[in-house]
Amino acid sequence: MCWNNCFSSIGALSLMVFMNGSILAQEQTPAPDTLARILNRLDALERQNQALLEEVKSLREEVKATRAGAEVSSEAKTESSESSPQNPQSDAQQTQDRLDVAEQQIKDQAQTKVEASQRFPITLNGMLLFNAFLNSGPPPVMYGEPDPFASSGGATVRQSVLGLEFRGPQLPWGGQVHGSLSMDFFAQSPYYDDVFRIRTGVVSLDWKRRSIIVGQDRSLISPFQPTSFARVGIPPLDGAGNLWLWRPQIRYEERIPITTKTQATLQVGVVETDERYSLGYLQSTDLLTASRPAIQAHGAVRHQWSDDSWLAIGLGFHSSETQLYGQSIKSRVVSTDLSFKPIRQFELTGTLFRGENFANIGGGPPGLTFYEGTLIPIHGAGGWTQLAFPVTSRVTFDLYAGRQVNEGRDLVYPAILKTLTYAGNILYRISPNVVIGLEASQQRLTYLDLTNALTNRYDASVAYLF
Repeated sequence: MCWNNCFSSIGALSLMVFMNGSILAQEQTPAPDTLARILNRLDALERQNQALLEEVKSLREEVKATRAGAEVSSEAKTESSESSPQNPQSDAQQTQDRLDVAEQQIKDQAQTKVEASQRFPITLNGMLLFNAFLNSGPPPVMYGEPDPFASSGGATVRQSVLGLEFRGPQLPWGGQVHGSLSMDFFAQSPYYDDVFRIRTGVVSLDWKRRSIIVGQDRSLISPFQPTSFARVGIPPLDGAGNLWLWRPQIRYEERIPITTKTQATLQVGVVETDERYSLGYLQSTDLLTASRPAIQAHGAVRHQWSDDSWLAIGLGFHSSETQLYGQSIKSRVVSTDLSFKPIRQFELTGTLFRGENFANIGGGPPGLTFYEGTLIPIHGAGGWTQLAFPVTSRVTFDLYAGRQVNEGRDLVYPAILKTLTYAGNILYRISPNVVIGLEASQQRLTYLDLTNALTNRYDASVAYLF
């Protein structure tokens, strides 16, 4: 009975193991459709891998072809540059020059920017100017100042200029304040060789279309002046067509846009004249009022084709009265000015004027004649012109000339009947802020008795701009 029970238990156990193994075998064996899906997926991955390999191979061939073309182009450019003459003013050189200038300006700005006590930025600018000169003939006539160039030759740094520029707070209605001050060492006194002198200084209240300017500046009717590093203490062509005097003034300016490239500008102002020059060689008198108010007006139209080409034409008017010996003598001037730059390599600038008694604003003195107890205003005309040729970014040639002609009937000996000055210079910028200049000029004076005085002058200058 025991054996039967044991065999029965073993049989039952064997049957259970066989049945479980069959079930596990069925669960682990994939169905036919599952195997098909797996095989299809493997085939798709194989095709994708093959496509990627072919794409990588194609890209490698394209890269090789591109490199080969670049090498051929580089060799062709090298051969072309070697076979053709070098152009010193190539686009690359001009670009490098502009980059040098920009970098220098950035450095200068970082070094010179200071802050005023009112927390507004101030910029220091100007130039250290060394000038060596040689005169041939009589000493040149300088306008209204002791002449540091009266000797036959020498050198000076007295024409060096110091300047300040500042920008102030915002004004109502979108305006802003800005100003400038320019000084040099050109004045003289009996006790010192060099005296600090204010040249110009203005404060300007600016809005989009109008400005109010107060300070000391050039006359409204004479907005331009020739370019020279030889004559800076007193601008070139003084007494020969350039109404250069810097005088205290207050003026109003209105800017009127006509088109996108054309703008009209209208200015009117009250200017203080310097009547000391009205007498010229005549003996000074306490009866002469040293300064008088004048009314000046100027209108101009400017058309801008591009940053390097424009045309500007202006008209000006001056009116004042000179008081001497209880008499009032008129001072009247009309002027026209021009700035024309059709291309980058050429510019024409100049001013013409006509009037009476205009020494008080920069005309060649005297402005009055005192004859037999009668004061006579001297009538005359003058003007100047300059041709500038900036042939490269570093080299500029300038030619300028000026002339003033007085009416002989208004003069008494030894008055000057005519003045004529002409000059030429070359300015070479050896670095962004260092300029070397060479200039030659000639001054001709014709006196009332038709005798002449001729002076030649030669200058060499080195200017460090900052």
